[in-house]
Amino acid sequence: MYSVVVGLRRSCLNYSTASYDRYLPYPGGHGLYFHAIGTPQRQDVCYLFQPTYPEWYYQPAVSPDGCWLAVSVLNGSASNLLFVGRTDSPTYAVVPRFVGRYDILHWRGDELICRAVEPNAPNGQLIAFGLPGGERTTTLLAAGDLPLRDAAPLSDGWVASYLNAGCAELHWCDGTGKFRERLPLPGLGTVEWMETDISANRLRFAYTDYTHPQTVYTWQPGETVCRAEDDAPAPPFDPADFVTRSATAPSADGTPVPLFLAQRRDVTPTDCPTLLTAYGGLGVALTPRFSADILAWLEMGGLFVSVCARGGGELGAAWHQAAVGVHKQRTFDDVLAAARWLVDAGMTTPQQLGLWGASNGGLTAGACLTQQPELFGAVVIESGLLDMLDYHRLSRGAGWLAEYGNPDDPAQRAALAAYSPLHNLQPGRVYPPTLIATSANDPRLGESHSLRFAHALQSAQRGDAPVFLRVHPGSGHGPMDDEWAAERLTFLAEHLGIER
Repeated sequence: MYSVVVGLRRSCLNYSTASYDRYLPYPGGHGLYFHAIGTPQRQDVCYLFQPTYPEWYYQPAVSPDGCWLAVSVLNGSASNLLFVGRTDSPTYAVVPRFVGRYDILHWRGDELICRAVEPNAPNGQLIAFGLPGGERTTTLLAAGDLPLRDAAPLSDGWVASYLNAGCAELHWCDGTGKFRERLPLPGLGTVEWMETDISANRLRFAYTDYTHPQTVYTWQPGETVCRAEDDAPAPPFDPADFVTRSATAPSADGTPVPLFLAQRRDVTPTDCPTLLTAYGGLGVALTPRFSADILAWLEMGGLFVSVCARGGGELGAAWHQAAVGVHKQRTFDDVLAAARWLVDAGMTTPQQLGLWGASNGGLTAGACLTQQPELFGAVVIESGLLDMLDYHRLSRGAGWLAEYGNPDDPAQRAALAAYSPLHNLQPGRVYPPTLIATSANDPRLGESHSLRFAHALQSAQRGDAPVFLRVHPGSGHGPMDDEWAAERLTFLAEHLGIER
């Protein structure tokens, strides 16, 4: 058992204080800090720091009355520790070992309610821990066939948010967890958050998909439709002009991989300029969400395809674990299989097929580029993880050892070397037009991944296709700005044959 103590020195947490995770450049690792509103940050107090485990980081949550603190301790794996404490009593280890994932959803009276992904419940279940000692009291929603994402109390039961092959479903269940009905959603999309107005017995939730900007809907028991709130702005386009559908493609080992395909309704997806994207890592679910640049691609007549590759969380914890560590190649097999499926179905051609990935998705794009460059007409890699033999020594890479494996272990290093994009470029090979982007100061990955890969790809390239490097002058990791989105779309449209 880990010895972890959260010392709470204030008489009571309240809304004049805030708790947060701080990255500590020296001596390294993370610390849980408390900040008093209106005071300088240099006066913040560190309440939890474990130098023995520098990869640990902390997600605090405070109860509505401000007197309970729960701390989720993460280590880069799919599991976490969970501690809960009150200011006038010791902190209790609710979950003292890394055995599952426990996400805090609600405080209810003397209960802490969590979504629990455990070995006996890989799709997740809703449970309650009793306070103050964190004794587990009851299972509110048992694990089922679909991955549980969220839950909100309504009437005498719960509205549960699930994923079904990567898109959202809302189920209304009674107090015993028995299914009552499925709520009607506008399409194949994502439920971003839910909350309930107990006094009005009403559910509010935010919904989005590729052609619906995030909109808040309401629903009450007995209603047959979910209604957009009156103040929801109308988009400057008609979502009915577009269509989204789901499909599956068989991967190299026969595993069916879910896909989402979106296009303008009047576009026939035959020999069509196509933009393919995937993430496939860290248990992240790449579900349909609105994006202005995706909409722009659709309006130009392109086909947009998202792959729910293994390593992600679209089909639950088992889908994630299927491509962890030495099994990471399955992620790339899934994406390459989807690309071939699109070509074989006549929807596109290799010359018209573009690949785009960011962060872990940049690793996915880089690996697919180096393994089968002839399959793509253009590739965009944004803030990508590209050097898998040194990633744990760059920026915060050591926090992902549980996900990718340890390059210092010979057996794991061999598996990493087999797909590391930087180390699998072949001098004299023809690569498609490639645009690589990073920030001048990426605190999560480090910009050296992109800089070194761009140089190596430019040196290896035998063909005439350009290899560009775009360094954003700011700092940060992830989406950059509208100018970058325009550059990315222009690059893809130019090389994939979009008629503008």
